[in-house]
Amino acid sequence: MRFLGYWVTVDAAKIVLERSILDETELDPATNWKQAWQNQNREARYKGYVDLGTALTHVAQVLAAAEGRSIGQSEIERASRFDPNWVGDRCEIYSLPSMLDSTVGSAST
Repeated sequence: MRFLGYWVTVDAAKIVLERSILDETELDPATNWKQAWQNQNREARYKGYVDLGTALTHVAQVLAAAEGRSIGQSEIERASRFDPNWVGDRCEIYSLPSMLDSTVGSAST
C-alpha cells in the first residue's frame, strides 16, 4: 500500500518539509504505520509522517530545541495547524515564530 506522507529533513539553517508517497515498507509498525525513519534510525535527521499535523508538531519541537526553549501544548497545537507555503512539493521552515505567528500563516521559501 502507498500513503500520502511528508518527509521532514533537519538542516542547520532550516527544516525542509516535503510531500511524498510512502509505502508500507517505509512505515514503522510500532507507530501504527504512521511514521517512517530512514534506515530505521530513530535519531536520523530525516523522518517521515503520514499525517501533516504530526509532521508539523515534529518540526516545531525540533525548532524549539534548536532555540534552546521548551514548547507548550498550546504552541504545539498552533504549530500543527500551520499552513505550509508549498513550492512544488517542498516547504522550507526557518523558525518557530514563523510557525506560531497567526498573521504569517506560511513559511518563507
